[in-house]
Amino acid sequence: MFNPGTTSEMVTAVGRAARDAARADGAGSEFSRGQLMSAFSASRHLSVELARFPAELEAFAAAVTNELVGAEAVACPSELDAIARQLATASDAPRIGDLVAAGLDLLREDPAPAARRLRKSLRRRLRALSEREVDLLADVIERLP
Repeated sequence: MFNPGTTSEMVTAVGRAARDAARADGAGSEFSRGQLMSAFSASRHLSVELARFPAELEAFAAAVTNELVGAEAVACPSELDAIARQLATASDAPRIGDLVAAGLDLLREDPAPAARRLRKSLRRRLRALSEREVDLLADVIERLP
């Protein structure tokens, strides 16, 4: 979901592991075989994230946007609306993550019960998104021969 590595960094790391294994003398050490298996695993996970996760992230951002727009009984409705407007057009995970974090920060400062409920709801949505990512990755693992 909000992985710290970019797609480019992931591809570079996988390529480096494959290159190093290819340059190794002989059949390769147990370590280099382990590195190749890690590269395979990372490439498999990256392909899932590229192919299937954007739709999940888009649905998450839309749901959070809907919750933030016109949030009632909170001390900072205009600030949450501004975050929601930006979130509605955000398309990459780092930007979406930054905006959701900004919304949570605002809500954390607001002692109103409505703010506390909204904060809990956003955390539930984050947890569900994380669980969905794990499900997508597990589906690929389970389909391996």
